[in-house]
Order: sequence, then structure tokens, then C-alpha cells
Amino acid sequence: MKKFILSDLHIGHKDAQYSAMDEAIIYIKQEAKPGDEIWGLGDWFHMYENGFVNCLIHPMTLKFRDLATRIPTMLLPGNHDHILEKYRDNPTLTNPISPIKLIKPFMEGDIWYCHGHEYDPSVQYIPRPLMWLWNHLPQKKITPGNLKINSITERYMMLVYLVQSRAIIHLQEQIKKEHQECKGIVFGHTHLPLFQRSPELMFLLNDGDMRHSSTFTIEDDIEFHQMTWNPDKKMWRVIPIPKP
Repeated sequence: MKKFILSDLHIGHKDAQYSAMDEAIIYIKQEAKPGDEIWGLGDWFHMYENGFVNCLIHPMTLKFRDLATRIPTMLLPGNHDHILEKYRDNPTLTNPISPIKLIKPFMEGDIWYCHGHEYDPSVQYIPRPLMWLWNHLPQKKITPGNLKINSITERYMMLVYLVQSRAIIHLQEQIKKEHQECKGIVFGHTHLPLFQRSPELMFLLNDGDMRHSSTFTIEDDIEFHQMTWNPDKKMWRVIPIPKP
């Protein structure tokens, strides 16, 4: 059984990579078999800036909802689509993106799956009203994604590794407290597809993003496969990553 893992589509963003999303949908339709699933690890929508309703009626949202009628699809809300949490947590409310199922971070096969903003201090400690105001100020926003638009910078990498380090440390503390078995973590949020493996640390995999790098990840019983769309060659570059 395969899981098609996608995060950080940012549907509604004016510069979102919609052509790459179309290619991902085509690929998933061609490769999916009965029993396969689609896992969304957050920030499928750009609701802070573009608005809740505008994201819901976006043509790309409709395409993923149609895909979910064919392949079971789950989405755990990230920091840019956290509005969906109230629909996830209150069964009396109608899920506005059904048949996409709204879920919480979870453990599967000794691996923890989440969006990753839970370990980002800039998201964790700044009140959401201030974040909303910041996202609507008429100025250039300095975020990992914006920094990556022109080039990979030292500041961008520092932000990425801060989130990754906090993720590993906090998860290790959680495991000790709850006496769980966990081999690693898979998440998005930082918009930088990569993985790290060390005898001293948990396995860590960022599944990629469809906003900047046009990357998503496929997980099967043996390994992960990071898929990056090359628009010039019109093909997917595949990087196999052994599971921990």
C-alpha cells in the first residue's frame, strides 16, 4: 500500500505552483491502486491571506476534492489553514472540504506525521491575531518561503534547522513521557524537502512542498520516494529514501 504525502500547496496564493499540482494529480491517478491513500500534512490552503471562502471555491480545491472521491484523502491542518481545526474537532459542523477527511497529527508504523509548525517558535508563541495582522501588512514578508524564492540563504537554513531540531527534541521528550516506540518524524512547513539520518538522532524527513520546490513524497512498505517535478523536462525526478 502506498501513501501519497503532500504538504504546503498553499492553494489561493497568487504564486502557487498550480501546474505542478496538476501534474501531481495526473501522476497519482495513474499510479494509485486500491488501498492507496493521500495524506495531506498541512497548509494545503492559503487562508490567512486569501480568505477562507476564496480558498474553498478555488478550482484547485475542487480538483483535490474530486480526487478524494477516488482515493481516500486525509488532511491535518497547518498554520495557514488552521481554520479547518474547528470542523475537525466539532462533528456537528459540516466538513467544508469533504470528502477530504480532517485529522490530527498521528503515529503510523513507528513514525510521527504532522505539519511541523508545532515546533516553529514564530508560529507557536505569536498570537494568531498578530499573525493575521502581520500577514496583511503592506510590506515584504520575510519567511523561509520568501527567502527561498531568490536563493538559499544562511538565515533560511537557520530557520529550517531550528524547526527540525525542536521537532526531534520535543518528540523524543514526548516519547519518553508516554513510553511510545518511535523511529522518526515526517512533516512539511519549512518548504525544503530533505531528510537526515544519524545514529544519535531520530530519522527526519521533510516531505517537500508544492509551493516552491514542486515536491511531494510517496511512501510504500520499503522506502520513501521524493518526487520533484521538472517543468523543462516535463518529468518527475525520483529520489529513493530508505525507511528507518
